[in-house]
Amino acid sequence: MTWYPKSINGKSVDASFHEFTSEDALADSEVAGVSFDSSPYLESPEYQVYEEPFHGGNSCDGCGVCDQCVTHRSAHRFWVRAEYLLWSLDGIDLPPLVTTSSAGTDPEDTGVIGQSGTTTLFGNSSVLDSMRSGMRVTIGWSDDHCGNGFELSGMGIFQDEETYQSNRGLLARPVFDTEAGVESSMLIAHPDFLTGSVNVQAESELASFEFNRRHVLSSMRGQRVDFLVGYRYGNLNELLRIDQSSEYTAAQGPIISGTTVDLFDQFEADNQFHGAQIGLQFQRCSGATTWDAHAKIAFGVNRGETTIDGQTTNFVPGGGSSTFAGGLLAQSTNIGTYDDSSFMVLPEIGLNLTTQVHRDMKLTIGYSLMVWSDAVRVDDAIDRNVSQFPPEAPTGSNQPAYELTTSSFIAHGLNIGAAFQF
Repeated sequence: MTWYPKSINGKSVDASFHEFTSEDALADSEVAGVSFDSSPYLESPEYQVYEEPFHGGNSCDGCGVCDQCVTHRSAHRFWVRAEYLLWSLDGIDLPPLVTTSSAGTDPEDTGVIGQSGTTTLFGNSSVLDSMRSGMRVTIGWSDDHCGNGFELSGMGIFQDEETYQSNRGLLARPVFDTEAGVESSMLIAHPDFLTGSVNVQAESELASFEFNRRHVLSSMRGQRVDFLVGYRYGNLNELLRIDQSSEYTAAQGPIISGTTVDLFDQFEADNQFHGAQIGLQFQRCSGATTWDAHAKIAFGVNRGETTIDGQTTNFVPGGGSSTFAGGLLAQSTNIGTYDDSSFMVLPEIGLNLTTQVHRDMKLTIGYSLMVWSDAVRVDDAIDRNVSQFPPEAPTGSNQPAYELTTSSFIAHGLNIGAAFQF
């Protein structure tokens, strides 16, 4: 800032003096005393010094202690950031669920894992692990001139689904028969006596909400470190459903022609996390560009709920229909709702590059990584071992069975957005 004489030798100096008096003229004069004042032009709004706050708050520069710094108060106290997310979620690792065989395969060998000509049509792979869209909105406000304040953020990765449908002439669902101790299968379709179709649907979605207090730890020479403390909520949902329908075109023992069998298996895993969160955020400014990195970790309780359901409906021409609980992988031995609450950590790290494009607007691009340490997953709920086929009563090892298992879950991807200050 330039300072101008307000008076020289006790005489006031007006603005014209600053415009037309040279330094040489002053040098030739004897000056007994001078008092200074800032330029009147700097007092007008057009010449006010503007210091860009961090996230819309006011910042200090120099010693890092706000009440000892010379700061320029900014009019921006509130800010909002909207981001488009392009993230990838941990996929669901499925066992082989639908198989087929080459033409001419005997019914007892159709779709059996390990048999010559058997091909897996769906499963035996990871699904829902591709990039997908989401959104995050964050609002914040400062309650002092140093940038201390609060922020509220919510994000969601939109529900995605993967489906498979087939009505091939040879279709089966492979299982391991624990009674016989060998691989086996349930026929859906075979050209000798059975037509049918199968439909598989897998879904997943992720959401998170957090509320933090932001406190400035240090601010100097274009660098700033903030401490974050607050609350975090997370929600992770996964679902797998298998529907099949078959019709007998020829009698098979006591089963008459025209009999239909419809059944489904459904597995759902729901996680709800509540916890306290702490973190650090580092920011470095260089002109209109800002780099910032953050690391946060939440400690709390995750309530995991696994729901397994299944049903079979048989229709016999002239004999009516009958419905009973249980399908193939969801039978009376594992059907039910299973709850578990356990301690869990949910860390998140991120790196962002921000560019000031207008006094009140910034563009940002970055990367984020989130990890659930212990979550219930759909793939952990599936047991392809069976000791009986519907409508047989449970016997032997009473499988399929459910055993509580948790796994880690990772979500990560790119963030592209804009921030506005008010």
